[in-house]
Amino acid sequence: MKLLRFALPLLATFISAPSLASSNNGFGIGVAYDLGAGVTAQFRGTSIFANSDALAVDMRVQNFRNDRGTLFAYIDAGGFYEDGGRDDYNDRAGVRLPIGLSFRIAPSVQAYIQAVPNFAFSDNDNKEGFEVDGALGLRLRF
Repeated sequence: MKLLRFALPLLATFISAPSLASSNNGFGIGVAYDLGAGVTAQFRGTSIFANSDALAVDMRVQNFRNDRGTLFAYIDAGGFYEDGGRDDYNDRAGVRLPIGLSFRIAPSVQAYIQAVPNFAFSDNDNKEGFEVDGALGLRLRF
């Protein structure tokens, strides 16, 4: 329930904001390992990752592609929330700047890998601060 109090306003903010850069049109959904294993969705310049303990929402800031349109390098900016379990002091929220590559495996299948520098805010000093995580995923594009 704590996740919903933070996630819904954050999600509404990112979805209602215009895309900051040109990106893939259409919709994609799939599986990913980002803040643990979960599901991922992308609509135009907005990417969402969710599992039972975490939510991340990122918007495309810059998009680069090769001449054939099969390989993309990108920079996203967004935020995340992780539920720390029963203890509120283990919850984390923060900002992130994913930098990644996405490529087509088949005409409607896209894979991605990204480095995710982030800064977390928490009541627990051991869970606060700057880190660099990684993520990878696979999406079916519509």
